[in-house]
Amino acid sequence: MTKKILMMMFCLCLVAGVDAQAASDRAMAPSDKQLAALYWQGHDALKNADWSTALARFSRLESDLQKQEPASADAAVYWQAYALFQARRTAEARSTVERLQRNYPDSRWLGDAQDLLRQSQAGSAMAAVGEDDEELAEIAVAGLMQAPAERALPILRKVLNGSQPTQVKKRALFVLSQLDEDVALDTLTEFAKTSRDEELRADAIRMLGVSGEDRAIENLRSIYSSASDAEDKRSIIQAWLIADRADLVMQSASHESDEELRKEAIQALGAMDATAELRSLFESEKSAENRKAILQSLGVAGDSDTLARIATSNQPEDIRVEAIRAIGIADEGDAGTTLAGIYKSASSEGIRQAALQGMLIAGDGDVMLGLYREAGTREEKKALLRMITLTDGDAALDLIEAELDKGSDQP
Repeated sequence: MTKKILMMMFCLCLVAGVDAQAASDRAMAPSDKQLAALYWQGHDALKNADWSTALARFSRLESDLQKQEPASADAAVYWQAYALFQARRTAEARSTVERLQRNYPDSRWLGDAQDLLRQSQAGSAMAAVGEDDEELAEIAVAGLMQAPAERALPILRKVLNGSQPTQVKKRALFVLSQLDEDVALDTLTEFAKTSRDEELRADAIRMLGVSGEDRAIENLRSIYSSASDAEDKRSIIQAWLIADRADLVMQSASHESDEELRKEAIQALGAMDATAELRSLFESEKSAENRKAILQSLGVAGDSDTLARIATSNQPEDIRVEAIRAIGIADEGDAGTTLAGIYKSASSEGIRQAALQGMLIAGDGDVMLGLYREAGTREEKKALLRMITLTDGDAALDLIEAELDKGSDQP
């Protein structure tokens, strides 16, 4: 269903005039389950030095994001370049960085991309020796997974507190997360709190989430309550998503003062199928924008019954419009029939258009064809035909051909 949703959401942007630039550049680790999986699989592959797998995951992520919100695909391009550099495919990596610069001139990843270029251009014998040393260090750190914890821990602490390259420290964090010792968990927590490197802090936070240990989750809650950096809080919300802790994500969605972080938590609840939490949140939420985000998350979670109830309630029209579109995202059961009913009884053009957009998202071309045949006015036929031409399938093509044949001179 995910690929269809992405394509239909892109079509909706074309029809409804939704500005793709409004998409957050934190669309990495998005609420959509398959895209989030691609993101984490890509980074896991990077940590395991599996550059070809990482490249494949981030290439696919870019392709899927291009269909939904192209302005958010820059991070996926950067990580492709990173994987290519690590794989010593320097020419391809430089070409990918140039593509990032050309297609995303305002990307927040350009500075990191420039760093990659500088590393590549410093291709002297000394640099080559440095790269060999880094690779040896990574291998050595990975070998500590086989060592007794009491021997491995002091060495890992030394690596994390020393001047080793970032990639070596990332490998050390991964090894640390695999040690079945409370002291290893405490070390990981302390690094997540105190490291000056934002990227490494995010890595440590994610490792705590992946562990799923109760102590690790409690440690994350403590870090969240004292954190002043929004990026750290965002990483913790994603870690709670990984750990399947909807209760903690719900607390952020309910009480976080930062509007963007609240929206991040709302999106995470959708990815967790936390429909009860989202329904409760909708009733108490005051922000119109966040209420719309809740409706979108209910769509991702597949709660079409709640969406249909809101769509036909006395809520403000903009809220009802969002609920109607989200029914298409949910794409559950007889979504097309529900949306057709809303279309026929619509009291405004905005509601009618939202019902059509919901059908488009759900891919219900046959339902729209039925409405087209029942349409009573030429203007209504025009509106329906515009939507139908955005769908795929033989029925849509047959209708297009029939309309074109009406004006032809062919017998």
